[in-house]
Amino acid sequence: MGETNRGRPRPRWATLRLGEITVAMGMAMAAGLGVGLAALAVDTAWLWPPPVELGTVGSARVLLGSVTGGLITVAVFGLWMRTVVVGLMAAHFSPRTLLTFLDDRFQRNLLAFMSAGVVAVLVILVRMPSDEQAAAPIVSTVLAVIIALAAMAGVLLAIQHATRSLSLSELVSHLADNALKVLDRHPGARLEITGVPPPTSAAQTVLAPGTGWVTAIDIDRMRKALPAGGVVHLRCRVGEFVTPRCTVALVSPADANLDSVAEAISLARTRSADLDLAFAVSQLVDVGTFALQAHADTATAHEVLVHLEAVLVEIVERGLPRLHDKDQDGRCIYDEFGWDPANLVQLCAERLREPAARDPETARHLMHMLDRVREAAEEREAFAVLSEVRRQVEMVLALADANGMLARDRQRLEREAEAFVEGH
Repeated sequence: MGETNRGRPRPRWATLRLGEITVAMGMAMAAGLGVGLAALAVDTAWLWPPPVELGTVGSARVLLGSVTGGLITVAVFGLWMRTVVVGLMAAHFSPRTLLTFLDDRFQRNLLAFMSAGVVAVLVILVRMPSDEQAAAPIVSTVLAVIIALAAMAGVLLAIQHATRSLSLSELVSHLADNALKVLDRHPGARLEITGVPPPTSAAQTVLAPGTGWVTAIDIDRMRKALPAGGVVHLRCRVGEFVTPRCTVALVSPADANLDSVAEAISLARTRSADLDLAFAVSQLVDVGTFALQAHADTATAHEVLVHLEAVLVEIVERGLPRLHDKDQDGRCIYDEFGWDPANLVQLCAERLREPAARDPETARHLMHMLDRVREAAEEREAFAVLSEVRRQVEMVLALADANGMLARDRQRLEREAEAFVEGH
């Protein structure tokens, strides 16, 4: 395997949204150029001389210069409002969660509109008649005024959007919705199997193609790298951090293209909440743990738990199919390390149980969340999830004892766990 990519994950521009921002700005400026030229063409072809005199070219130039400056000011104001929001939220959330406030589609759309307006006004300003005393072109002048009024509306929208972003419930709901969107994109089952055969003793070890977070596993590309009858046993999953010393797959027979198998695993320097379900769920948990550990903010923790309950129940009901695959020539992919609902329940409960067990009310909310997950698991006959929930309930009760919870609060907590105990 080549050494050129060792230790270096492949860059993924989507992580920084650079591609999306560049495309939006480019399209906006092209649209602004077209609108400006179209307005001048209408003035020149059908409305010259203008039927209504709005002023001279000289006064129109002053107006257009003011509009351009105003648009730039509005764009800067929009960015400043986002900075204010991030500063105010820094006291309530972890730095990783604050990235959510910076990744704002409204902000990108506002900047794109301002870019289009600036380009349109500059085109009109540059291509206006040179005679300062001539009548100002009516359509172009009116267009500049409309753009200025729209910019004023943009200021009000930026203030309203920033105010709405300060809502803790809004952020928690956004993170929960994002986790469900990632779940919607999770690939469906390709092959249903009851048991995975062990790898042969002659299986070749495939090491990671670099250092970074696994963001995707291309099963089709991996299967095509195998000869007829070839088998891959995956030893990694999306959301796992790997290095060139980590085994990501075991492949047999020996003549398989190991480089192509390794290259089917995409790496990035950072995890992506748009691709990694475990990370999307972890962001929601981050808000709850930070609220409990840093500020004892039980209200925010309750918001997190009710949304997390909805996400986990949805995950349990849908299931997380493994990426097993097989073709007509006997090429097989066995996914032995993929995420399953029990893993995600464990991930969430282990991070929340210790801070939650310090507060009786939060502990009850956590127990209620686990009970709802239990009900969903019973309906789906997800026995691994049931076993994990039972273990987490026992540990929450043990932590409540270790933290010296009052006897009456401890009894209330036990009543929350009764439904689970009676169901087993």
